[in-house]
Amino acid sequence: MYNSKTMNTNFNFEELKSKIESATRKSFKENSKKYGSDICSFSLISDDGAMTVVPFTNTKSHLTELQLEDPTYKDTYEFEPAEWFTSDGANTEFNDICKMVSDEVDNDDLDFEAFRNTLFETCVQVLEKLRTEHFFRNELGKNLLVLFSISDTSEPKENLIQWGKRLNSEAIGNRFEVYLINE
Repeated sequence: MYNSKTMNTNFNFEELKSKIESATRKSFKENSKKYGSDICSFSLISDDGAMTVVPFTNTKSHLTELQLEDPTYKDTYEFEPAEWFTSDGANTEFNDICKMVSDEVDNDDLDFEAFRNTLFETCVQVLEKLRTEHFFRNELGKNLLVLFSISDTSEPKENLIQWGKRLNSEAIGNRFEVYLINE
């Protein structure tokens, strides 16, 4: 599936995918123990430079507090992981993942765009697998908003919308699309 030769890299995306999945499970379980059923959203976030992968979790109490303080940005608080409650969980594992990808980005021969796109798709595939396996629902006893996001990005909104729809119910995916279109 991943053609590392066209990217001029020996980077192992299957290994990365496995590490992201393991770290995501650990992060979510750690936060589930701390915040329980108050959790309402989970996201993986990267950056336009493809040097990070970080988990974000939101709680209903945090979301409600922000939305009451400033109702104008109600949807922003719901759909923008940078506004969410915590980026804690599986810190050592995610630090290792960040080092792994940032070291590869420093490769002068790297086809950066291909690497970046494959990194982003890998993150979405991990979240999609966990959603399909009902991992989040099994941990919390309910479905929640799941996103892949990119900080400070010029990524086309169409890609963000497609990912949001892949990772959520039709109703949530459609609300996310409306939010991004009107943003």
